[in-house]
Amino acid sequence: MFTKLFNSSVKLNIILIISFSISVNSFTLFPNVNNAFYVLFHLTFIYLIFYHYHYYLYVVALVYGVLFDILLLNYVGTHLITFLSLLIFFVLLKKYLIRLSSYQIIFIYFITLIAFLLFEQILANLINNYKFNLSLIFNFFLISLIIFIPTVFLFTKLDK
Repeated sequence: MFTKLFNSSVKLNIILIISFSISVNSFTLFPNVNNAFYVLFHLTFIYLIFYHYHYYLYVVALVYGVLFDILLLNYVGTHLITFLSLLIFFVLLKKYLIRLSSYQIIFIYFITLIAFLLFEQILANLINNYKFNLSLIFNFFLISLIIFIPTVFLFTKLDK
């Protein structure tokens, strides 16, 4: 019934809402839960851009960028810039990405995720004087390695 009521874009946006909500709440006993849902949010957002690009994603990027910035950093800028930059970057490279094989796209998808998370850390350091945390980057990378393949599998199942 769930599959009949909603198309895959709506389902992915529900995953965005849930992963955003859990990633900004602080589970002090389990900080990796927040980090895992933070990575899941980014995976979902990148997947939406790659496979379900639409102009409404600019509004989504604006809203989530501002909310992440306010709730996590208390300043507006870092997430907003990275989310909108990723959308613009995708639009510029879309004609080249279409020509890639599925394995190449998955590789680009993973590299985009890691670069995206690293760019956010660097930008937060430059804009907000947020201390660059190498252990957090390593944690994000490890979580990305663990949840990447199951997440891609889940997203492809949601698309069918």
